[in-house]
Amino acid sequence: MVSKDVLLDIIEDWAEEISRENVIHRDITVDVEKTLGYEEVTVIKGVRRAGKTFTLYELFQKHGGIYLNFEDERLYDFTMEDFEKITDIINQKNADILYLDEVQEVSGWEKFAHRSHRKVKIVVTGSNSRLLASEYSKSLVGRTKSYVIYPLCFSEFLRFKKMKRSRNSLSEYMKFGGFPRIVLTGDSTLAKEYFDRIIYRDILGREKVMYPEAMKTLSLYLLSNIGKEFSYRSLKPVSGLKHENTVKDYVGMLKEAFLIHVINRFHPSLKVQESYGKKLYSIDPSFVYLGKRGSPDSGRILENIVFLDIMRKGHDIYFGKNRKEVDFIICSGLKPERIVNVTYEAETEDTKEREITSLLHFQKEMGIKGEVVSMYPFKVLKDIELLLAHRFLE
Repeated sequence: MVSKDVLLDIIEDWAEEISRENVIHRDITVDVEKTLGYEEVTVIKGVRRAGKTFTLYELFQKHGGIYLNFEDERLYDFTMEDFEKITDIINQKNADILYLDEVQEVSGWEKFAHRSHRKVKIVVTGSNSRLLASEYSKSLVGRTKSYVIYPLCFSEFLRFKKMKRSRNSLSEYMKFGGFPRIVLTGDSTLAKEYFDRIIYRDILGREKVMYPEAMKTLSLYLLSNIGKEFSYRSLKPVSGLKHENTVKDYVGMLKEAFLIHVINRFHPSLKVQESYGKKLYSIDPSFVYLGKRGSPDSGRILENIVFLDIMRKGHDIYFGKNRKEVDFIICSGLKPERIVNVTYEAETEDTKEREITSLLHFQKEMGIKGEVVSMYPFKVLKDIELLLAHRFLE
């Protein structure tokens, strides 16, 4: 337990620290801000170091409230009973908003949120997609409004770096990715620190993983092979795991920690989709450089960035494979709407033909528009639109 006086000190220390921070606006804050008038608990999930904390800082600087970060070592002994002291402090300070950062560190926090969400606005963050998966979370069903925060998109990167939209600035984004601290410091070695923290704290520290080295080997292999088709069976010899279901479970844990995203090959039947191979993408380009390849493929990194841009817009994304192959089929549910191929530069006629013929094939089959997103311009047919990557990305 933590005494009320200590809690007051911690709350006042954080308030002072947050007031001194130079907080750069994030796009997601606009949407989150709209929920401050809701009685529902606002939940912000996302990979570590993506900016959840500074989103709370931005809200705190504009709207005040009480902020607690449960990774603060002074709160390691915090228990459910201590929430009663927090309630007293809320009343004492006449606060309207309570921010609980990395709240997954407190087992059973959902009980408090259920009891208090109509008395004070509660905003929580967490680093796992299963933040609301405990048995206690049933009480919060229908009483939350959730958001996922990602590392900086290209437009936010430009805002943080005070750069103009250009091919050169996109090259910088491809090199450093979107983790705010890496962007601001230029220290790309931080990506390894973030990766290790995700593996060892968010996965191995919370899940029952019998083969931790297999988990790390698997994650690095997957980051080395973004945009390439795989099956869970094909990952068995790579990881050293004997059972396909174990591989599937481990990949699931990587997804829940927001390290990777997995997409299916498109088919109108969900059952058939599950029998096909899959592709995956990293949550951020900086992690791709941690893979075991000598020099990451610029085309794959650009493809990863385009994937993230499409995903942020809330689309359903698949890849296409049917005699020909396309990078992305963008859907609304299972209804195809657009086809996108990504290429860094079409240096050879073979590359141009491959990009164009695959799009034409799927355009004809699906009756929808096809686009090529490229770092550099090249001539395409009139039925296909060429979009320069630094203009395509938001």
